[in-house]
Amino acid sequence: MKHRLAFVALTLASTLGFADGMAEHIRVDHAHVRLMPPAAPNSAAFLTLHNSGERAAQLTGAASPAARTVELHDHIRDGDIMRMRRIDGGIAIPAGGNATLAPGGKHIMLIGLTAPLQAETVVEITLSFADGSARTVAVPVQPMVRHAGH
Repeated sequence: MKHRLAFVALTLASTLGFADGMAEHIRVDHAHVRLMPPAAPNSAAFLTLHNSGERAAQLTGAASPAARTVELHDHIRDGDIMRMRRIDGGIAIPAGGNATLAPGGKHIMLIGLTAPLQAETVVEITLSFADGSARTVAVPVQPMVRHAGH
């Protein structure tokens, strides 16, 4: 009986985040996970989050079965060196606005890949928001685009 009650409580709690949460107002565009060489232990996901809501939203974390650990990261200039740092406070998405996670800036870091990534496949990533709501997106794996002359 205790297990049944715990299951019902957990089921209700998991659906409450979708009732009128931040995730409901977030659209994800231009998403991709960077294809890495087979031996690479980590990768990154990039995307644009559009908030159609009337309140600001806050992306506070992410999870994926493709990696042991998933963190929000940013690149920060330290003198002449760019360093990657974990973002602990989350990423703000203004009401009616966007937050772009792109190479060289904020991104979702996939640490400890559970298997080598394959081109033309997708990685499921669950985005978590400050109000407890969440949204799972299927993100395509794509090779890094190299620009001519770089």
